Amino acid sequence: MADVALTLGAVLACIAMLTAAHRMEPHWSSKDGQRFIARVQQLGQHDVPDGAWREMRFLVDGHSLIAGSRGFRGARLRGHYSVIAKSPSPPKKKAIYVLSGPQRVLLRVPDNSRAIPHLDSMLARRISRSNPGNG
Repeated sequence: MADVALTLGAVLACIAMLTAAHRMEPHWSSKDGQRFIARVQQLGQHDVPDGAWREMRFLVDGHSLIAGSRGFRGARLRGHYSVIAKSPSPPKKKAIYVLSGPQRVLLRVPDNSRAIPHLDSMLARRISRSNPGNG
C-alpha cells in the first residue's frame, strides 16, 4: 500500500511540475532593456493570429527592433520590425504589441519587463510622426 501511495505521489508531483513549466513565460531582458527574449505570433490574413507562439530574440536598434530566432522554427520571422500598436486589453500580467516588418506579428512580454519602456517610446515616436499637428 505504501508503494502505491509513493508511486502515485511521484506521478502527481511530475504532473504538477510539467504544468508549472508549461505555464512559465520564457522571457529575459538585459538590465537596460535593449535586448530581450519574448514570444511572437504571426498574423495571417485579415490580421487573425496564425500559428503557434514562437520564442524570438530582439534587439532595440534606435527606432526599430531586430528579431532573431534560435533554430529554424522562427526563421521566417527574422528581420527589422517597428512597433505600430499596443493592445488596450491584454491578458493578465502581459503586454501585447503589434509589430510590422517582413511579417505582421504580435509580441507578448510580461507587464513588468524592462523592455516595455523602449517599446512604448518606439510606439510614441511613431504616433507623434503620424500626427505632427497634435504634438
